[in-house]
Amino acid sequence: MQDLQAPEWDIDSEYPGLDSLALQEDRERVKGWIDEIMALQPALQGPEALATAQQMAVLQKQASLFLQNLTSYAYLKRSTNLKNHEAREMFDNLRKLATRLEQALQPLEQFVLRADQSLFQQFLDHPELSDSHFYYQQQRHNTSRLLPLEQENLISGLQMEGFQAWSTLYTNLSGSIEYQLTGEDGTVETVGVARLLSLLGDSSDEMRKRAWEGLNEVFTTHQESCAAILNAMAGWRLEMSERRSHTEPTHFLDGPLHSNRMQQGTLAAMFDVVKSRRELGQKAGRQMARVLGKDKLDPWDGQAPAPEEVSKPLSYPDAMDLIVAAFNEVDPSMGEFARMMQDKRWIDAAALPYKAPGAFCSGLIKSRQPRVLMTYLGSQANLITLAHELGHAFHSWVMRDMPVRQTRYPMSLAETASTFAETVVRNYLLRQAGTPEEKLPILWQEVSSIPRFTINIPVRYEFEKRFYEGRGNYYFTPEDFRSLMRETWNEWHGDSMSAADEMFWASKLHFYISEPSFYNFPYTFGYLFSQGIYAERDKRGDSFFSFYTELLRDTGRMTVEDLIQKHFGVSASEPEFWQGCFGLLDGYLKEFEAVI
Repeated sequence: MQDLQAPEWDIDSEYPGLDSLALQEDRERVKGWIDEIMALQPALQGPEALATAQQMAVLQKQASLFLQNLTSYAYLKRSTNLKNHEAREMFDNLRKLATRLEQALQPLEQFVLRADQSLFQQFLDHPELSDSHFYYQQQRHNTSRLLPLEQENLISGLQMEGFQAWSTLYTNLSGSIEYQLTGEDGTVETVGVARLLSLLGDSSDEMRKRAWEGLNEVFTTHQESCAAILNAMAGWRLEMSERRSHTEPTHFLDGPLHSNRMQQGTLAAMFDVVKSRRELGQKAGRQMARVLGKDKLDPWDGQAPAPEEVSKPLSYPDAMDLIVAAFNEVDPSMGEFARMMQDKRWIDAAALPYKAPGAFCSGLIKSRQPRVLMTYLGSQANLITLAHELGHAFHSWVMRDMPVRQTRYPMSLAETASTFAETVVRNYLLRQAGTPEEKLPILWQEVSSIPRFTINIPVRYEFEKRFYEGRGNYYFTPEDFRSLMRETWNEWHGDSMSAADEMFWASKLHFYISEPSFYNFPYTFGYLFSQGIYAERDKRGDSFFSFYTELLRDTGRMTVEDLIQKHFGVSASEPEFWQGCFGLLDGYLKEFEAVI
């Protein structure tokens, strides 16, 4: 493999190691705070209930911060090597500690949820809870769904070894899979799932096909396990919805909508518009196929680079230089941030054998330092993925001076900053290009994003939604999953692809994440919302960056509807808002058609 100078990261600046004294001390602090919280529980029933609740809430803030930091560190350690047993054990133990903290806090949660408005306001009057109004108001949304304390404790106790264990099983399964991949030169290489997934973005059609076939082969081998995991996870969630419907009906989408701080009307309005415009994504797919010399896209082509990239891999340092230059055009501080991420080695982009598949941005909350993980192989798609994750990191960076509880934005708004960063980089590259040949691979990235976010993500959402609607007392077999995926795939893609990716239900990690569920629709939301934000650059001129950063800083303390109303002056449930987000996409496709 060509040396692309992709780095491994430094995370030991936070703790010297998993066995370090500093880490052990922080873990003992968390245990001590949990013990203090539990010791206070009886006083919640006495005359000092209000003061006790406030004291418990302050301890919660401390314990949660340190525990989140420890868990993030162990997760980051594990992510670069899924066979790192020490990191896996530490991560699992910390999750158990998190369950213990959750159980210790349930009496406080019951106090907050059951308090009348007057008592709730007195609770928030404590000076150390002045940053927590929105946090607790969001919690009180679930008041009518609360179960008796004993049952809530039981559910929390069973989650770690029950519900969450299924997600862990999938992670461990996918991380341990080995496949004998034959290269185009006939050599055989032992690779994992992460490597096969990354090869779906390879410049060689044959290698993309072999990687896709490899994924289908290994996941077909494990299809019964994957089907059992999905059935069990959906069964748990549906049972929880049933149990929590004692006062008013609880739908399986209520949880993910609430966690994304979004109303059903907003989600429905967005997908109604997206479905009415699906021909745009299908047309983009047909034009991509034309460039690849095909009548239709094949199911392994969704992440294919433009053909012009065949002999032009981009080194990691060159990719960072391009991203910094693009970010600088938005504002110099944004470019400086990206360079800092590179210089401080807060990015892990190396191709490692047992690295976690995909890409993500995480962070260490005590130091307020973000970290980015991906596998960088030199393609245009890798460049955009790097920009995407740096967008996430910038989002958290501009909030680093804010109270931690006001920086916890939902996934729907998290994807806003990342997809905005993608658009910034692609448009910068497009302006630097002079000839149609230079523009093609750049426009390819813009155009390939259209079906990805307005076709492929909706496929995932519709598939999962229909699965949950049909799960009830019915156990889905692998054949059922393949059939449902094929049906949903064809409904959205139409005739723009040669075949459905029937095993996508097994190979896509997002379906197997324990929390949150429906890890799909926020991507479409973020993509379209970011297009709307990007369109404001020309309208607002020099005031744009201030508008953008203030919007990002509000994402942890507002609902989606309030955020859009405040910064755009429109309702998120109006189709016109979402129609307007398609304006740039129409332009990208027209420009693409002009150069092919």
